[in-house]
Amino acid sequence: MQVDAVITWVDGGDANWRAKREYHSGEPHQDFLPFANGEGRYRDNDDLLFLLRSMEQFWGIDGNIFIVTDQQVPGFIAEHPRLRIVDHSQILDARYLPTFSSRAIESALHHIPDLAEHFVSFNDDQMLTRHVQPKDFFSAVGAMVFLTREAIPTSDADLQLSGHNDASNARHWMQKNYGASSIAFIPEHAPKGIRKSWMMELEAAHPDIFDEVRQEKFRRRTGQSILANLYLDWCATHGRADIDWEQCRYLFTDDVENDRVASLLDSLGRHLCICINDTTDDRSDIAKMRDKLDRIRTELFPRPSYFESSRGSASVS
Repeated sequence: MQVDAVITWVDGGDANWRAKREYHSGEPHQDFLPFANGEGRYRDNDDLLFLLRSMEQFWGIDGNIFIVTDQQVPGFIAEHPRLRIVDHSQILDARYLPTFSSRAIESALHHIPDLAEHFVSFNDDQMLTRHVQPKDFFSAVGAMVFLTREAIPTSDADLQLSGHNDASNARHWMQKNYGASSIAFIPEHAPKGIRKSWMMELEAAHPDIFDEVRQEKFRRRTGQSILANLYLDWCATHGRADIDWEQCRYLFTDDVENDRVASLLDSLGRHLCICINDTTDDRSDIAKMRDKLDRIRTELFPRPSYFESSRGSASVS
């Protein structure tokens, strides 16, 4: 079967994009999550370049690769028959734009024109570390859901992290609307296998929650992460998902910068993917972090991919 890949990406240093963000940052906002509008959430660390290198090596699946952006095109991207750039305006109504909330953007990925029924949603800070096939993301009953061993917290003090907050919100929504929730642990920050028709079904059944999420400019404490959390619980509760555990190695840029991670080579073949989450937030002194981050990623994927406009150089520009 055809399985497409969908990658959400933003260049937080782009002047036009920053002007839009600055304008909307001045609007009255309530109920923000901590660092919902922090620099680290939008900073372009060349993550996409290394994700695509990992996909060329390990993505043994037929299908297109869609990069979803806000009036931007990655500077290194080459023309490729399987690679397509999708603008937010192609999947979200104009009344929702611009948006700086990944939850709003992800809620509409199933509206990408010509998207296959089965697709895998990637964040750009993820890299594959072993060969993958459709069965890694889709089971006989439907979706594969990757969970951590960390229980979803219940106290407000433990819900300051976005991933904890999103998982808790989805669990409470499922309990309220369906009387049950099948996911009691934090989902992994990993690629997710999605059925387009099932997202359409969920949206048709609950259009209000999709509308509410798409109205976000920035992440709200009470908002829903539909694709990354709610959809997974909805599938599992309806018998449309199988559970697997700890498939992704999850790291922070702090780990890299402070030499708690000297190499990533030991993850090859052991994990489905690696995610290195930018935790520099609003810091401006990131040169040391970037230098070490580039070094360990280049050690892992030294060869430019066919998706890059200038092959033959192993260095990062």
